[in-house]
Amino acid sequence: MITERYQRHSLIDWFSQEEVRSSKFAIVGCGAVGNEVAKNLALLGVGHIDLFDFDTIEIHNLTRSVLFRENDVGKNKAEVAAERVKELDPNVHVRSYFGDFWDQLSLTQAKSYDCIICCVDNFEARIKLNQLCLITKTNLINTGIDSKLSQIEVFPFQSGSHVACYECNLPFSAYERMQQRYSCGWLKKISYIEKKIPTTIITSSLTGALAASHALNLIRDQSMNDAKRILIDSFTGRSTVSTIEQGCSCPGCSSLGDLVSVVTAKASIESNLQLACFDYDDHFTSSEPILVSIRCIECHPGLDDCKVIFENASDFDSTIAICNECGKETVEVSIRDSFSFSELADKYTGFDLPCKFVRYDADNRTTIIEME
Repeated sequence: MITERYQRHSLIDWFSQEEVRSSKFAIVGCGAVGNEVAKNLALLGVGHIDLFDFDTIEIHNLTRSVLFRENDVGKNKAEVAAERVKELDPNVHVRSYFGDFWDQLSLTQAKSYDCIICCVDNFEARIKLNQLCLITKTNLINTGIDSKLSQIEVFPFQSGSHVACYECNLPFSAYERMQQRYSCGWLKKISYIEKKIPTTIITSSLTGALAASHALNLIRDQSMNDAKRILIDSFTGRSTVSTIEQGCSCPGCSSLGDLVSVVTAKASIESNLQLACFDYDDHFTSSEPILVSIRCIECHPGLDDCKVIFENASDFDSTIAICNECGKETVEVSIRDSFSFSELADKYTGFDLPCKFVRYDADNRTTIIEME
């Protein structure tokens, strides 16, 4: 029965059903483009698909999402998409993950995929996913659409260490747009409203087809070693293919050592830190900014009156600058992403490191310590 199902695939000279069946993909973002990619990969008969999304289905999603129905409104996108994929082909092993992929997807799991396909709609999530794929050398395909244009970017990170990454050609305006979501120190603005880009099923289906096709090409052609961008105008049919050059000062990949190793450690900080691989005064960088302490300069003018917080800065918004005692916006907030190992042991014993991983660079080698 399985052989008969894929009978027409066996007639394609560049296509190996066995390779497709043994492949493993992750789709991050299960909206319009994610729907199309999941549908395409399922009908192609891939062996394993993992779906990640934190969002729920809204009625306006139905005009662009082939896997969703009206009675799915309010349900999690990844879970519903997984159910529909199983209906399309019961032979595909599919799993859904409800929540932020940054919390759900470990570096070990990321490394297990032949390719991760990014179908999110914001720069910040794309940059984070780019980080994971750079560290683990996992192939990445990024997608983007509006009401007229379809774009995919292919990053064959498995092929080597000198492949351009997503941030290599990212304009400064993208970072400015990200910063608009935050007040000083990476605290979320409670009044920020993100601008939505209108899209249609035309561009999402075209982009999903391109992404699925190039995902298959990555498992077929292991010699690909240049990142590229494909842009198609859905109105005119005009398309451009360009090579993405590696940026010498790219914030994503330029500082990454030629040798990258990943280890795991407990998040809890203990006074007797195991520092066999590091000097006690070496500095590391946390994957996310950490809110270290707060102090109202009106109520507690002394520098020793700081209240230690030591939690992920993304868990707080700009209201933390308002003092609970005097009601004024006079709270001094300390947020950092660089610490020494000695500082951890001396000041923060008993706390957990509130980040996904920490990074240590020395002698052209990058060590990533992922928190368990």
